Amino acid sequence: MTIADLHAHTTASDGTFTPRELVELAKRNRLQAVAVTDHDTMDGLSEARAAGKELGVEVIPGIELSTTLEGREVHVLGYFYDPDHQELRDLIAKMREDRLNRLDKMIVRLQQGGLAITKDEVLNEAKGAVGRPHIARVLMKKGYVSNIPEAFDKYLGSGKIGYVERLKVTPEMAVQLILQAGGSPVVAHPGLVGKDELFDKLVPLGLIGLEAFHPDHPSEKRAHYAKLAEHHGLLATGGSDFHGGGAEHRGDLGSVHVSYEVVEKLRQKAAYKGWN
Repeated sequence: MTIADLHAHTTASDGTFTPRELVELAKRNRLQAVAVTDHDTMDGLSEARAAGKELGVEVIPGIELSTTLEGREVHVLGYFYDPDHQELRDLIAKMREDRLNRLDKMIVRLQQGGLAITKDEVLNEAKGAVGRPHIARVLMKKGYVSNIPEAFDKYLGSGKIGYVERLKVTPEMAVQLILQAGGSPVVAHPGLVGKDELFDKLVPLGLIGLEAFHPDHPSEKRAHYAKLAEHHGLLATGGSDFHGGGAEHRGDLGSVHVSYEVVEKLRQKAAYKGWN
């Protein structure tokens, strides 16, 4: 069976593999296709797709937009969108600016809390879109925490001393924008959100799928979300949410995957047909 991993990150956001290294790994792991779904950026796509053409791996254009619902993070994946869609590019630019502004504020709060950490240290850790995982890696290197979850639990999670709210983008806004850009929107790892009623709002807007198969979904959750997808007439997608090695390692690229048929359906449902 030909398989695809529909959720992977590179150094363009908080992954540790460059876009080319990710595609090389996909080749070694015998994936027919891999989606590059970096957080709030499409910067890694050109390098990844060039490597994919060279190595015979299909690189699916993707993105993972960060949104908020009632104080909880909700990530919305988008596939096969128009990369030149102006409103999408405008939102990405605003998100990039917001990430830098948040970083300044988080660094000040952490310093006021007695932690010796600087903006330059975090920016040196981040090769692309900067975020809390990069701060967490610096805190690990300095010995303040032993792993990424501890950094979020002690310093970076909601309500902690280093937390600063992000730009207000709702799941509804993200779904509508991906559709306007001709793409296929999918809710990422819904089991981490824990608000299934969200689908009652997003399905009428045109949501295409939900990520039923994810490393943080145990078998019963995978079955639950596959059934929920069927109930709503959505595609049940999946991927490893690969970030690379180290503290954020959930499993190897392709350790969670779907059949290539899901890729074909995502492409078919996308209004934009400019990818070749």
